[in-house]
Amino acid sequence: RGFIVEVPARSSECFVLTLEKGASFSGNYELLTQDFDLELVEVRVLGPAPHHTSHYTSSGLEEGSFTAEADDDGDQTICLYNKDNSETVTLGFGFRADLDISSEAATEENVKSMTDFANELTQGLDMLADHQEFMRVREDLHRGTVAGTNDKLMWWSVAEAAVLSAMALWQVMYIRTFFETKRSI
Repeated sequence: RGFIVEVPARSSECFVLTLEKGASFSGNYELLTQDFDLELVEVRVLGPAPHHTSHYTSSGLEEGSFTAEADDDGDQTICLYNKDNSETVTLGFGFRADLDISSEAATEENVKSMTDFANELTQGLDMLADHQEFMRVREDLHRGTVAGTNDKLMWWSVAEAAVLSAMALWQVMYIRTFFETKRSI
């Protein structure tokens, strides 16, 4: 699960994950603000007090990822720093405890339930792919209808303009002959 946070100028935002000793955790981050000086953004992942073991530190990178193991029980912290004097920076990040998969996880019951779940996912993805294909065909049909309608409308407008021009020309000629005086010799 990802989060997006805005870090004001000259400040930091920290997020905590409470873990037991030996538990593994991972995360990633990405700078979402365009044209921002990368040297002004720093990301640190620290272990619990009192040692505050540094698990990961980066400065000047647009994106990064890390994996570590908790050295002690307690709060593992990710801190996002903005060293700029005036501009707020937006960062997207994920910070999560990794699953502990033991040898007992692969029981026959678990495998069957995972297989059932995988089949449901596959069916859902197939239905989604079918739905997208239907929508694509439907869009093509509608695009054809709209193009045909636009063509008919254009030719109707051209014909209407020709008729209006002919009517205007006829009216000018008719009025001209109406006001013309006949000369007698």
